[in-house]
Amino acid sequence: MQVEQQILDAGAQIIWVLEQDSFLQPGTPEGCRNFVDAQGSSLGWCVGDAETMPVPGTFDNSPFSKARGFDIVVVRETMTIVYSTNHGTTSGNENITGEQLLAEIQAIAAGL
Repeated sequence: MQVEQQILDAGAQIIWVLEQDSFLQPGTPEGCRNFVDAQGSSLGWCVGDAETMPVPGTFDNSPFSKARGFDIVVVRETMTIVYSTNHGTTSGNENITGEQLLAEIQAIAAGL
């Protein structure tokens, strides 16, 4: 949770997206919160991909998420995605740490 607080302190906001639950059902905000809480996090907002608009599954169907998790950094003023990375067990994923993501956020914030 320390890295999460540092991410917030760097000026970023954490938004957790649950694409599917452990039963392979579309994610809900409640399911997201339950998962994140179980992982020991109390920071950030939760989104369930089953309830994204205008089409459910927006995150799961995005180019960022192909059977994996991902991080994106968006600059609020321009809503431009300035950084992305992915996680997962399939080959080709970067699987960066929270500390590495924090360093990317700090570098982006310093350049604004």
